[in-house]
Amino acid sequence: MVSEEVARMLGSLTQGQQALALGDLRTVCLFLEESTLAREHWRRALNPLLGSAASTLASVLEEPATGPSERACHAVKLALQLFQTMPGEVGVLLWSPAGNMEALASILQSLVQVIMGKVANKDARLLAGTALGMLVNTAPTLEAGARAVSELLGLLSPDPGEQTLGGLQLAVPPVNTDGLEYLVLSRGLLTSCRREILTFRPPGGKACLLLRDLMPLIGPGWSEKNMDYRASLLQAFSLWLRRVRESAPGIWTGRLLSGASLGAQQLTQFIWSNTKSPLEGLSEATLRSFSLFLELYGKECEYLGNDAERPLYDEFLERVRALPWPTKARYPALCALLPFLGSERVLAVLPELPKHLLFCLSTNPLSPPAADTYCCFLRAQRGEWATAEAGASEGALAERWARHWLPAVAEALQSPVVALQARAASSLLPLTLQLFPASAGLLEKAFAGPGLACLRGWAALQKTRKELGQGPPAVSQNPGRLATCLACGDEAVRLAGASLLCGGPGSAQAPGAKELAVVQDFLWLNLSGSSASFRQLLQATVSRLLGRLRDGALAALRSQGAAGSGPPPEPLLLTGDFVEWLLQLSVSQLGPASGFQRRRTALLLLTALLVTCTDSWSPERKKGQPPPNMAALLTWARRSGHWDFTSRATLLALLSCLQDGTGEIREPAASLLLLYFPPALPIDLAGALLERACQALSSARGQEVEAGALMMQTLLQKVDSDTLQNIVPRPKEEGPVLGCPSLILISYLLRLLQERLTAAQQDLLQAACLQPLHGPLCALRRCLLEAPCTGRSMRQASTQGSWQELLLATVKTLAEVASFLLAVLQGSGEDLQPAAAAPSLANMGLAINAAVWQGRAAGLRSEEEEEEEEGEPPLLLSEEQGCILTCCWISAKEIGLLLGGLAEKVLLPALPATDSKLPLLPVEGLQTIVATLQGLLLRCRHWGALEGCAAGLTTVCRALLSQPDPELQELPQQLLSQGLELLSGPRNSSVTRRAAGFPLFIQCIVAGEPPTGARPLLTCCVSTLLELARRPLPQVWDQTLDLPQVSALHVLQALVRGAGLGAPTLEWAAPLLELCLGALGSPCWAMRNAGTQLFGALIGRLLGQSLSREDSGSHKGLSPEAFFTLYPPLEAVLLAPLLSSLGAPGDSCLHPALHAVLTLLAKLQPGTEHLTSRTARFQERLLHLSASPVYATRAMSARALVPFVPLAELEDVLLLLLRGLAEPGPHNTLHGRLLQAQALLARDGACRAFQGLQAVVRQVEAVFWLLTPAQRCPLIRSAYLRLLSLLTGGCSTDFLRQVEAAVAQELGPCGPDTQVGASVLRQESARFLCREAGRLADPSRTQALGSLLRGPDPEVRQAVLAWVLEEGGRCKPVAGILRALLLETLWPVLQDGGSPEGLKLHLEALVHLHEDPSARTDLLSPAPPPACLDRLLSLVEMAGASPTLLGRALCALSLLLALGPEDLPALGRWSLVLERWSEPRTGEDLRLAAAQSLRLAGVRVVVRAWAGPGPSLAALALRLLNAGIFLLQDEDRAVRLEASMFASLLAQQMGGQPWEAGTTLQANQGLLILLQVIGTHFGACEDTWPLLMLHLPQCDLEGLLEEVGASRPPSLYEEDGANFFAEPAVFAQILLPVLLRLLDRAEDGAPLRAQAQRWAVARAPLVLQSLRHCCLWWSQDDAGALFLKALGCPKVHTALTVLLVEAELLVRVLEAPQASGAMVPGVGCTSQELRQAWGRARALLTQHGMAPQLKDGRRPGLAERPRALVDGSR
Repeated sequence: MVSEEVARMLGSLTQGQQALALGDLRTVCLFLEESTLAREHWRRALNPLLGSAASTLASVLEEPATGPSERACHAVKLALQLFQTMPGEVGVLLWSPAGNMEALASILQSLVQVIMGKVANKDARLLAGTALGMLVNTAPTLEAGARAVSELLGLLSPDPGEQTLGGLQLAVPPVNTDGLEYLVLSRGLLTSCRREILTFRPPGGKACLLLRDLMPLIGPGWSEKNMDYRASLLQAFSLWLRRVRESAPGIWTGRLLSGASLGAQQLTQFIWSNTKSPLEGLSEATLRSFSLFLELYGKECEYLGNDAERPLYDEFLERVRALPWPTKARYPALCALLPFLGSERVLAVLPELPKHLLFCLSTNPLSPPAADTYCCFLRAQRGEWATAEAGASEGALAERWARHWLPAVAEALQSPVVALQARAASSLLPLTLQLFPASAGLLEKAFAGPGLACLRGWAALQKTRKELGQGPPAVSQNPGRLATCLACGDEAVRLAGASLLCGGPGSAQAPGAKELAVVQDFLWLNLSGSSASFRQLLQATVSRLLGRLRDGALAALRSQGAAGSGPPPEPLLLTGDFVEWLLQLSVSQLGPASGFQRRRTALLLLTALLVTCTDSWSPERKKGQPPPNMAALLTWARRSGHWDFTSRATLLALLSCLQDGTGEIREPAASLLLLYFPPALPIDLAGALLERACQALSSARGQEVEAGALMMQTLLQKVDSDTLQNIVPRPKEEGPVLGCPSLILISYLLRLLQERLTAAQQDLLQAACLQPLHGPLCALRRCLLEAPCTGRSMRQASTQGSWQELLLATVKTLAEVASFLLAVLQGSGEDLQPAAAAPSLANMGLAINAAVWQGRAAGLRSEEEEEEEEGEPPLLLSEEQGCILTCCWISAKEIGLLLGGLAEKVLLPALPATDSKLPLLPVEGLQTIVATLQGLLLRCRHWGALEGCAAGLTTVCRALLSQPDPELQELPQQLLSQGLELLSGPRNSSVTRRAAGFPLFIQCIVAGEPPTGARPLLTCCVSTLLELARRPLPQVWDQTLDLPQVSALHVLQALVRGAGLGAPTLEWAAPLLELCLGALGSPCWAMRNAGTQLFGALIGRLLGQSLSREDSGSHKGLSPEAFFTLYPPLEAVLLAPLLSSLGAPGDSCLHPALHAVLTLLAKLQPGTEHLTSRTARFQERLLHLSASPVYATRAMSARALVPFVPLAELEDVLLLLLRGLAEPGPHNTLHGRLLQAQALLARDGACRAFQGLQAVVRQVEAVFWLLTPAQRCPLIRSAYLRLLSLLTGGCSTDFLRQVEAAVAQELGPCGPDTQVGASVLRQESARFLCREAGRLADPSRTQALGSLLRGPDPEVRQAVLAWVLEEGGRCKPVAGILRALLLETLWPVLQDGGSPEGLKLHLEALVHLHEDPSARTDLLSPAPPPACLDRLLSLVEMAGASPTLLGRALCALSLLLALGPEDLPALGRWSLVLERWSEPRTGEDLRLAAAQSLRLAGVRVVVRAWAGPGPSLAALALRLLNAGIFLLQDEDRAVRLEASMFASLLAQQMGGQPWEAGTTLQANQGLLILLQVIGTHFGACEDTWPLLMLHLPQCDLEGLLEEVGASRPPSLYEEDGANFFAEPAVFAQILLPVLLRLLDRAEDGAPLRAQAQRWAVARAPLVLQSLRHCCLWWSQDDAGALFLKALGCPKVHTALTVLLVEAELLVRVLEAPQASGAMVPGVGCTSQELRQAWGRARALLTQHGMAPQLKDGRRPGLAERPRALVDGSR
């Protein structure tokens, strides 16, 4: 019965042998592939299927070549499956035809036409070739099969006429081919034909079919072909090589690859050209072909009796060696050659390969091939050495490895470049230790020294050894070094040290108590990690530790269960305690008083806890699911009172995170609430959260609105429908609501939006300030598009009617809001036509002002505003204007995102999934969406609003184009037509915003097309725009209007820059570039501006865009040969401006497009081989441009010439340039040739071997007259001197003496020279003398530089000082002399009072030369006069100069104080300046200078103060330590680093620390060090207590709580804090144990205790009052929303933390032994009263999540646990 039903159904598909539609084609192909019953049926009824296939192919051929590709592919696929699944039946019809075989003949004719290009789709053509190959396999004999292949190849002639294939007569009509037909057919035959047919050798024939007919034709012109041809040729050649290898050696009849014939040479050149410059996307195929070629070459040589010589291998190796190291293809080719040549031979030819691999590892694109090359060499060397030295030990093998690789690997592992060090540790080190285990000892010796670099290498080595299970643990082997790593200032080193503690893949043993104690201290100190990567890696490290602890606890739990009852094992207790501690730590740091970094880290740690230590299973996680017996561990922990992950305290902490201003905090907190907490929030919190969300949605601040929207989404996902119905306000007239939370909440938000729209229409100013529109819009977007429950509700049949009504109302309301906003910005009370142009920025400003004055007239006017009205209008935006603009732009952006996402949601194939025929949104609704987005894009100018609307419109168009309904599919085409029609005439808009949103509008429509396909919208759009942009400009035009040509250029630029459109638009690269160059010469400024922007976008697409300005090395570009191979039409376009500029030598006409062409050519990469004929033309034109009368053209042509001179031709071109300099000639020509020669010599690799350029050096020496006064032009003389500087290493000594004499004469005393370039020549002369002194390391030459520093020419002095900063410190003898010279000339420079720039450079150079620690061991020599100190002190005290100069002066002053005799008055003045500049409100330059000065001179003062008596010196030291505390909390990372160095040096002076000398500590560790120094050495000082109390901020808690309770909205602009990185609340908690310890140590009557009592008298009443006020405030009833608002307020949290710290301090002061039994005089309260109030307030605040505490009482502060790592105690 089943077979009958299948036969009936299949028969209906092919009944009548009609052409099949796409759906029927899919069905037939699927049944042929998967169903045995279907194949049996069609074997019995083959003719109808053949007829349908023939009809379908014929109908496909009747369609345009660029027609629908999917139907063509399936039609060809049907023929392929027929030949594949029914070879016997089809073979009989082909080889023994009987009867009417027209259907099969038609199929074959159609397939041949498809191959010849009648169908443009590449996949269809390849399938057709494969199908014909399958057909050949049905031949009854091998001879028949070989003959059929020849017949098929004969069918590809331009006019084949009637031909025979098997037993059939075929008539293929003539087809205009594209040259790919032979390659397509040969690929199909090589892919699918049987090997026996391909290798069949006919009687009397010399070669088989594979070698005779199917070898790809590689002629001399293959490199001139387009990219499709080259890619097809390479793929066919790769297939051919593979089939030859399968068939060898039986098919060889002579030398094919190893001969000297022209064919063999062409094959070799072809494979090398593709290997050297692989086509995009075909690098792997190219490498496989190269490897196959090498293998076949070796086999051929061996088969033909030539075993010893393999000249081609050496030739390829030499070609690889000639490639520059940044060439990516160099390394895969080297790996392919390695098995045939051996590692020793390759390294002998390429001794610099290890260094080159090191360079590659620091570059993103080159890192993978470099790592692969290293791995290939190591495996090859291991195999070679193990075979050659069978008995060699591992140590001996490691020694051999070290000869080649140890320096490079050690340098990489110690590198400060994060990317290089990480790649070396992850890619090089593991394989090294696996293949050569003994290399670990050699590496450890290399990393045994001090310093940060050795720590990096050691940590990476130990981490990798632990992961591989090699060697003892680092904790026991070298605990001191591990402690140094954990405290190091480098984040990567700290993470590596933490990984050693927390374990890795090879660490199964659970950590012990000692390791966990160290981890606790480490985590506390690293919660404020500043980089995102550090935080993520820290989370991964902690996750590994938690996994080890959990697995150990589970094992202990199982063993306890097997052994019966008893005390819990130690691993179980350790795990329970540590997880509980980490939970409390994470929750306690989530409060808003913590900084962003700390909260983010705490969230990541909490996430790691919940993922690892709960039993929540998530289908999204591919790994990391909880163990099966996790429930048993959770039961044990909860029975012990631990691991309450979903406690109210944690819930409140996450709710406070929901109110944060950054998405990085809000989004993870919401995710944790959704995944790990109970499905329903407590009722009291649900109502409070709704009220708080509504308050946030009423804020004018965008970030608060985002937080409110997320709270609404969280409420929707965490509250059931019954609770929502109770807490969500509803109008009385509304009927019953279905039990759907999404409908309830979204209906409420829609009502809220409608109410606010009504209010805004009445008074926009008041609405924007108090009830902005973007609040409910953002919440609607969140709840409609991002809540999964909303999508599920839409798919339910019971709610579909409600959703249809609600969505249509939403779309209409959004359209009304958009219309209102556009009318406001237009300055009109009513809406305009959709095609209306965007108003100018000036007009929008007038419209906003009108709305502001209208609102003020309604009663919001204040006295300040009245005064403002009487005076002049303000230059900056007022808050009212800002509120209206914010409301308009954010609302427009939200409308765009919401409408786009909504259209995509209702157009998804799964919606609607019910029996209803009605869609969720009718066509009218979709048209409203499209019209609304169109209006916003065409009439807005704010980029944020445009981006949101653009994202929405792109989503809509993508969804519409994927619909089966033709009416919906046509909407984007209609939009595009309307948009292009708008370009027909000038638009009434300004040109300030690049035609407003119009280019983005067109880009969005085109970007919605599927990425695969013909892209008809893009083709139509670009063609229309090109035609429009080429139109001539009108004779007269209005400069205030956008010309159609200008708008067309801007739209083209948007298309080129589009993320998904850049590559497809390169199809029109030539006309686009020609258009750009033409626009640059337009008389209209707007056209030139638009052409420049389009040119920049196009260049980025053609050459690839670098990620940053610094990341733009030459290796990023293409060589000229590769560039013109990729884009052949660009050759003529780029040559035209060069040819037009070749006029007479005196022609001074400007050529607008010339500079752009030269810019493009200069971005190319130099080639390595000789130029081809087409690139040689560019070289000739560029050499001619050296005579240009325009300086910029000469300079730019020099840069552009570099890529067109390969290294092989470098010497010839240089000699050509220099020969024309022997005699005087035109100045422009001389100057241009010198510039070009200098540019060529300055390129990478040009001067690496002077012996290869001796002829060039001699020629340069021969034109010495260019430096003498005989050449009167200073610019030419300076250019010659710069050229000479590049060749000094190869010049003769006598010649250099002549040069020095000429330079000295130029720098001698002379009158003022006003000639143009004279100053440049003198500066270049000074730099030449400096470089020679540094190159020769000659003290006498260096001493002679003093005359330049003392000379009267300030520009010469600045040139010398600039060289000192760049290169002066590289040679120690030279640096010592330079230090003395700078000290000697310091006072004259200060006396001179010359240019501030010269003084700044002098001071900077002086400090720079003393950065070396060896330079600061001795006193200054010569010592500057005392007046120097006074002058510098006066300079920094008056602070009248620039911040940069003041910073340099303070550093130089610090250096003089540190290395000179002790001067207490000067030190006092210096310390006051330093303390003032260390405050957060000081400028960044001054704070950095203060930190550097502290490092230079602060340690000496502090050590002197604690070593000797004297209150003045102690006060001075405390001042410096106080500055250090401020600087260690600075927001600038560089400032914190300098202050950390100061703390590290102090730690070394203290002694007894577990860290190695010379280590720069982490900033938080340095903070503890400074507090420890204060407590240890200055605890008894009178100034200590007041100084430390300065770091407890005084907050007005009552005022803050009153502000929280006020109903007025917050200001739009929030005042930024002085230091966003500082955390006063956290530092107060750190400071508390220090202060308590000082109190405990202070004796009766000590100055510190007296100071503390005086402080207690002043603060105790106020603190007691604040504690009581807290208890009253947090005891209010029905104030849940108020409590939530306070929960998210950072200022309230900080004030409460400081209040609790002060209360504890006051209790300790009042309960001191000497005060027992009596009150401290003047306090006014007892310690008992204060303690009780403190306890009540802390308990109440903890209950509301305001003061989370660690239960075990462990405080952050000075812990002794790090020493346990060194002591060895457990």
